[in-house]
This record gives sequence, structure tokens and C-alpha cells, in this order.
Amino acid sequence: MKAQRINLDVLIVGGGVVGCLLARALANSGLKLGIVEARPYEAQQNHPGFDSRTLALARHSAHYLWQLGFKSALQAASTPILSIKITDKGHLGQCYLDSKSQGIEALGYVISQQHLGNMLYSQLATQAMQWFCPEQVEAVQQQADTVQVSLTSGEQLTTRLLVVADGGDSSTARMLGVSSDIHDYGQVALVANVETEQPHHQRAFERFTPNGPLALLPIDERQAGLVWSLDTASQNEFGQLSDTQFLHRLQQAFGYDLGRFTRVSQRAIYPLRLVRSERGIAHRAVILGNAAHTLHPIAGQGFNLGLRDVQQLASQLNKLNGADPGGFDLLQRYQQQRHWDQRKVIGLTDGLVRIFSNQHAPLVMGRNLGLSFLQGCQGVKNLLAWQAMGYNGEN
Repeated sequence: MKAQRINLDVLIVGGGVVGCLLARALANSGLKLGIVEARPYEAQQNHPGFDSRTLALARHSAHYLWQLGFKSALQAASTPILSIKITDKGHLGQCYLDSKSQGIEALGYVISQQHLGNMLYSQLATQAMQWFCPEQVEAVQQQADTVQVSLTSGEQLTTRLLVVADGGDSSTARMLGVSSDIHDYGQVALVANVETEQPHHQRAFERFTPNGPLALLPIDERQAGLVWSLDTASQNEFGQLSDTQFLHRLQQAFGYDLGRFTRVSQRAIYPLRLVRSERGIAHRAVILGNAAHTLHPIAGQGFNLGLRDVQQLASQLNKLNGADPGGFDLLQRYQQQRHWDQRKVIGLTDGLVRIFSNQHAPLVMGRNLGLSFLQGCQGVKNLLAWQAMGYNGEN
């Protein structure tokens, strides 16, 4: 018997953080929503987007989540970033950013992806929408007024707008004829949680080391999330270190701003690439999050950029008043409004990787002079802080 075709207004491919945030943002839109997710729904605590890794929410991102109804839950589960210290190992150049000088409550917030995922799922559980899970997209056919989507189970879906949010180098985007430009940085990210001898006082650190940029994000009083970008030549060496050996190497690279490192969690390593979709829209389709742009973690901008994409798209869809959610004018307007922010953040992140992952002597000298200049120029530092807080788009 032929499967009955299910009709939707918006179908989101990818039930990770970005896809679920869009679904939550459209809760009151009146649109008929669906989500296709490859992982079983009940395994949310093991979802690759909801694991124990820490996530740095820019202030703009946190405030948008507050607007979506997550304020009390987010404040209970996150740690505010009151200041950021930026240094270069072995050199005097350094820069400090702090919320007090900006007249705000925090520069951003740190939350585990698992906590954020649990918050999203609890909210979506009460929302009228259809889950296709565990499922995968097998084929996509774009027609004049709809997109026909075939799932691996044989289920047939029809949607007026297809939102692709299934991660970097998306197979669904390729089905739409949208390819990605991929640049391998020759680096990996080593991710773990560490415990420190002294409290961090809600301060984050960005430290540039000979092995690569190292970031520490405050969690509990004496715990921090570590993201250390290493060259691929160091991957095997660092992966084989015992916890004691690793903490010693980390201590050498970071110094003693937080006293001694006393414990490290299980370490994870993943490759670092810049993945850019050749375009953000296709006929009756939008590409969001890592499917549109996967960035290096050096400035913590990747998720925040994707969230601003969600915010702008949801703003357009919530103002439809019965209009077509996949209409050409809406998609063109979305792309025009997001183009400058995306281009600027991708360029900034990529430039920082090239500058601060390079140990060429003149470049090291130049970047340290730059850090010293930033520290002494409050006006420029304010612009940097504004960028770090996510206020760099048109949202």
C-alpha cells in the first residue's frame, strides 16, 4: 500500500540545537511544522549536539533565548562571563574585556550543550509539531509550489519550505544542488572540562600558544571548559598522554592564573575546517547553522552566528499573515539581511586563525603590539567587546 503523503508548511531537517531553536521560535506562527532527525528522540542526552561540551553564548544570543521563554532555565543552568583575558604565551601583549566597563550584566554565558538540549526538548514536548525520528532524508524534489521529501522509511512529505540544519557538509544541501567550499585548517580541537586549584571568578581566557589557540570557559566555581586548537602533527601525541601528563602540558601552555589544574575529564578530539555553503538559500529552501557555515572555534562565533540566522528567519516567518513561507521574496530578503553578518564573522574568524596560529616572528610581534594597542584604547576595545557579544548583525 502506498504511503500517505504528509503536508507541512515548514520541514526542518536536523533536530539539533539550531533546528530545535527554529521550531521553538515558530511556536506561535500558526505554521504546520515537522522535524526530521537521524537520532532516536529518546536518546536526546546522547545527541551529538547535546553532549557535555560547553557552549559560549554571546550576550545577544542569551537575550534572544530569554525572549523565547528560556530566561529562568538559562540563568539556572549557565555561568555568566564577566570578563575575558586575552594573552599570547611568552609575550607581554595582552588585553582585558569586562562587563563592568561596558555597563552590562555579562559579556555572555557558558552552558553545556546537554543542558541547552534538555531545555529545548522540554519546551518542544508541549508544542504542536510532527517528529520523524529516527529518520533520514533519502531524496528531495523541488517543484514550483512545494518540495517533495522522501525518507528512508518510505514516508513521503510535502513542504512549502525546507530548512536544512543537519550539520556541516550537509547531504540534504547537496540533494538541493548546493555544494560547500571546505578548507582544512590542518588543526584539531581538543575539548575537555578541567578543574582548577583557584576559582575563575567568572572570567574566560583566550591564550595563544605555540601549539595553537587555547580557550577556557568558566563553568562551576573551579571548573572550566577547555577548547585547545592543536596542529594535526600534535594530535597523536596529545591523544596518548595520560591525564597527569596532559595536565602538565596544559599547565605549561596556560600558566598559573588559576593555580594548578587538578583534574581533567574525558578528552575528545575533532578536526577543524571552514565549511561554507556556496549559497544560503535554494528554491523553497534555507540552509542554517553548521550546514551553512562551520567555523573554527577561535572566537566562539559559530553557534552564535547560526542563532542569528534562526532569529532572522523566524522573524520573517512569524510575520507571514498567510503568505507563502517558501516564497522567493521572503527567501531573498532573508539572504540579503544575513549576508553581511555572515561574511564579516567568517572573515574575522578565518583571519584570527591565520594570525594567531602562526609563529612567524614578525607576525608574533605585530599581534602583540595589536593586543597592547587594544588594551590602551578603550574605544577600539568597546568595538571588540560589542563584536564578542554578538551585536554585529542587523537583528
